[in-house]
Amino acid sequence: MPLKVALAGNPNVGKSTLFNGLTGLNQHVGNWPGKTVEKKEGLFSFRGTEIELLDLPGTYSLTAGSPEEEVVVDYFLEEEPDLVVNVVDASNLDRNLYLALQVMEFGLNTIIAVNLNREAEKEGYRVNHEGLSELLGVPVVQIEAVDPEQDQLLETVLRQAGKRPEPVTYEFMKRDDVRALMELIGEKIRGPSPGWILIKLLEGDERVESMLDREILDKFKKIRKTLEDEYGDTETLVADARYGLIEALIEGSVKRPALDRVTRSEIIDRVVLNRYLGLPILLGVMWLVFQLTFTAGAPIAELIEGGFSVLAESVSSWSGSSLLADGIIGGVGAVMVFIPNIFILFFLLSFLEDSGYLARAAFVMDRIMNTLGGLSGRSFIPMMLGFGCCVPAIMSTRTIDSERDRILTSLIVPFMSCSARLPVYVLFTAALFPFIYRGWVIFSLYILGIAVAIISARLLGDRLLGGERSLFLMELPPYRMPRLRTLLIHTWMRGVQFVKKAGTVILAGSLVIWFLSNYPGSGVSDSFLGMLGAFIAPLFQPLGFGEWQSAVALIFGFVAKELVISTFGTVYGAGNIQAAIQGIFTPLEALSFMVFVLLYTPCIATLGVIKQEAGSRWALFSLAYSLATAWVVSFLVYTAGTLVGF
Repeated sequence: MPLKVALAGNPNVGKSTLFNGLTGLNQHVGNWPGKTVEKKEGLFSFRGTEIELLDLPGTYSLTAGSPEEEVVVDYFLEEEPDLVVNVVDASNLDRNLYLALQVMEFGLNTIIAVNLNREAEKEGYRVNHEGLSELLGVPVVQIEAVDPEQDQLLETVLRQAGKRPEPVTYEFMKRDDVRALMELIGEKIRGPSPGWILIKLLEGDERVESMLDREILDKFKKIRKTLEDEYGDTETLVADARYGLIEALIEGSVKRPALDRVTRSEIIDRVVLNRYLGLPILLGVMWLVFQLTFTAGAPIAELIEGGFSVLAESVSSWSGSSLLADGIIGGVGAVMVFIPNIFILFFLLSFLEDSGYLARAAFVMDRIMNTLGGLSGRSFIPMMLGFGCCVPAIMSTRTIDSERDRILTSLIVPFMSCSARLPVYVLFTAALFPFIYRGWVIFSLYILGIAVAIISARLLGDRLLGGERSLFLMELPPYRMPRLRTLLIHTWMRGVQFVKKAGTVILAGSLVIWFLSNYPGSGVSDSFLGMLGAFIAPLFQPLGFGEWQSAVALIFGFVAKELVISTFGTVYGAGNIQAAIQGIFTPLEALSFMVFVLLYTPCIATLGVIKQEAGSRWALFSLAYSLATAWVVSFLVYTAGTLVGF
């Protein structure tokens, strides 16, 4: 049996960096049962011992007040690990130790891993790790999560395995009546320490109350009354006890810097978060991301496209099979061409996230989102994540406290231009726009998606959704230079999902498209596909793209947006898509088409997660509203362009 080790800690302490460094690509990412919180597990060996590592969600406490906290508490109760490595930030020990104490209250075998020591020393902090270990009664290890070697930590893990340190206790727990109650709890309850159960009772935890019998609860009520008479509110008593111990720990083991010392992050934030410069800097960063995505990926994409064209021609001449040449190679190859652009986009988004800038983007957008959209900057983080994929972006809305804002954010996230739409933009801009303007066209589509999302939030929030708005409170992590290995792991884990999709959903869709385009007529226009496209094409005539090929591409795009390209690839062949597009689209018509792809009905997977998070009614509303919005905005773009002679 492998040694089960769980990583715990606050957000932004380097926990996930440590996890990625130890497990590399040998990890699995899924969801916790019944939750939309990400679950990351990995397996590796050290000194002949197999270690199963679990990256618990970042959380500030174990009060089970958020989905992340519920996941951590459930895991400790139901799947007690052999050991918990609690990662803390050397420059924020006073805040990070609050969670560490709660883990130790639980009675878990714990190691404290103090991370970011080099950064803390630059800011004037000095941590006496041996002294802190002596005061806490558990091993305290100095680490740098970005370093490739973690031998000291892992050797401590092996030495500590199987041990059971004494749980943390506070002064009020030493009273005779309290100790008697804890002994009774220990006799009847197995798992968490009696002290942890007592503390949860004092905090009013209903779940823990339901675990106990009447005898324990009756004795507890008498003790709580005594404590309230002596100390006041018992929840405050527990919090004060923790903070008092933390203060003593810090006083005995940490040397702090002068209070007036200005950090590097604070200096950068004076510019990045400036009232007047913040938004232009954010727009500049976004422009740079999409410009790099297009220009850096273009040469490699052209090579891949050439390779698929040669392959399709060779297969066609060798086998004479239209299914292989046009259906499989043409359909799947048309999408695979854009893998370089997708991987570059994921790499750049990971860089922004790991560097600490993504949190600043939410802060910058807070005033705009609040004024124009009736939402807080917290909703901008799911929107930014939607540039990668809308499914996890909508899942991330679970962290928004207000039900109104949570549903509203789920409805507007699909207007963000996800990575599946990017191949459509790259294909059409490469075919119809001069090179110098291509990056600007793609950038304008992303900005349009944000603008439509914010306007929709205002319209829908005022008319359809009542309730309280959520307050915006967010920790701004210090700026850090992301580690290349971590960025590559993040990029690979996200990008490989695109490749898997090409081998499953897109392949299946391409085969369906090929069948419909070859039967029953002698030509494509006489096939099922041609007849279907001809039937609905008039709906798109006012938008400038009334050809049946465009119509059927949009229909299959409802399954997955990549199938828009796959449809063109199957109909025209792997090497003929750009030439065909140049023959049936003008630049204005192409722009109108791309706007429609940006805004129309999200894919089936996105609708599924909206149903999961907000309910069937809102999923159906999203389908209808986004389709209507796409038609109206595309019509306005095409009409305005025609009037100005574009």
